[in-house]
Amino acid sequence: MKLVARPIDAISWSNKNGDIRPLRFKFEDEDFSEIVRVDRIVKIEKTQRAGENAFVFTCESAIAGIRRLYELRYTLSNCTWVLYKF
Repeated sequence: MKLVARPIDAISWSNKNGDIRPLRFKFEDEDFSEIVRVDRIVKIEKTQRAGENAFVFTCESAIAGIRRLYELRYTLSNCTWVLYKF
């Protein structure tokens, strides 16, 4: 996976305990734009970098017909989603 760190629009789900899960996000590149459904969450980690708490989701999806692993990062302080590694 390559470091991308690109802000994305995402749709997520949370339960009454505050657990959050990404459902889908909009992937935009120079060549195309695609809505990506998160097929499987492989791993969830809570991290703290540069004083910011975040959840890192390692996910798997079919993007442009190819199965890919990628990392989505949800920052708790400003409630934003980032496509971190792709």
